[in-house]
Amino acid sequence: MKQVVSTSRGEVYVRDAPLPRLEGSGAIVQTICSVFGAGSELGGLRRHREAARRGEAAAGPVTERPMSYQSCGRITERSDDLGDAFAVGDLVACAGSGFGHHAEFGYVPRNTMARVPDGLSPEEAATNNVGLTALHMLRRARFQAGEVLAVIGLGLVGQFAAQLAAALGGRAVGTDLYPLRLETARACGIEAAVDARSGDVVDEVRRRTGGVGADHVCVCVTAGSKEVTRQAVRAVRPSGVLLLVGGYAADFTDAAGDANPHTKEIDVRFVYGRGPGSRDPDWNLRGAAYPARFQRWTAQSNLEALLRLQAAGHVRAAPLLTHRFPVAQAAAAADLLIEHPDQALGVVLTYGGG
Repeated sequence: MKQVVSTSRGEVYVRDAPLPRLEGSGAIVQTICSVFGAGSELGGLRRHREAARRGEAAAGPVTERPMSYQSCGRITERSDDLGDAFAVGDLVACAGSGFGHHAEFGYVPRNTMARVPDGLSPEEAATNNVGLTALHMLRRARFQAGEVLAVIGLGLVGQFAAQLAAALGGRAVGTDLYPLRLETARACGIEAAVDARSGDVVDEVRRRTGGVGADHVCVCVTAGSKEVTRQAVRAVRPSGVLLLVGGYAADFTDAAGDANPHTKEIDVRFVYGRGPGSRDPDWNLRGAAYPARFQRWTAQSNLEALLRLQAAGHVRAAPLLTHRFPVAQAAAAADLLIEHPDQALGVVLTYGGG
């Protein structure tokens, strides 16, 4: 089968690989499509390429690994213990690194997939990991109807965050450097999208909140600066919530005035993953269950909720998908996102399965 692989030098290519086997409580899924994650998935490859251009490539042998992030396909084989939960032929969304395979077939543990509701296309279902990050972020924020979310960075996670805020009865204001992302956010109903090159999202947020500031600000960029962090603090209201997504390293030192997180008494919350369970090997790989009485929302129940919101039209992924490539051209697809982030947003790989 065809499988997409990346290297420690930031290269992407397609190789022939053996078919996967059932390894435990899960299923073999034949992939119909997968979607690259431009931030957390390809961000590391971008850094490797930049280091190589500066002559700072790591010493030692080049390593490689199969790529995986988010996909959609049909179950061709399943373990007996799945019972009525999943059946051969089910269309499923597969979420997460190690589970949403960029390959023609993949083994997917039971807790890392969910049935796709009727009416939702495989391409839209394959955006699940970025959508889950945004949904988990809003749960971490304890976002409520009527509140305002400011989004710094309108990549896929930021786009989903803005749409989910509206679906939950709130409002969203966003900012980005790239016109494509701003135009897409506007087309999907964001209240305001500010061009970071010519406007100030802090001013826009204050204008729309009577000078108070956003209830929540999320930083959805892979690399930033003190200025980005200070902008986020300035945009949030006193005692509001600042959300740092996907490993963003905020530098709060030497901040003064309305950029000082201490005097504003803001809460800083880190967002990493798809929800409870997504960093637990027993849950991810061995199908461990959390009692619903104590843990209502897991990464899997979040996935089911996201897919229902998409199927009902409350969250739209189709406008975010700008390019499609057959899997054999995965290297060109990755190059587009890594080298030309201003020209693409959601990039789909197609496999012909299902």
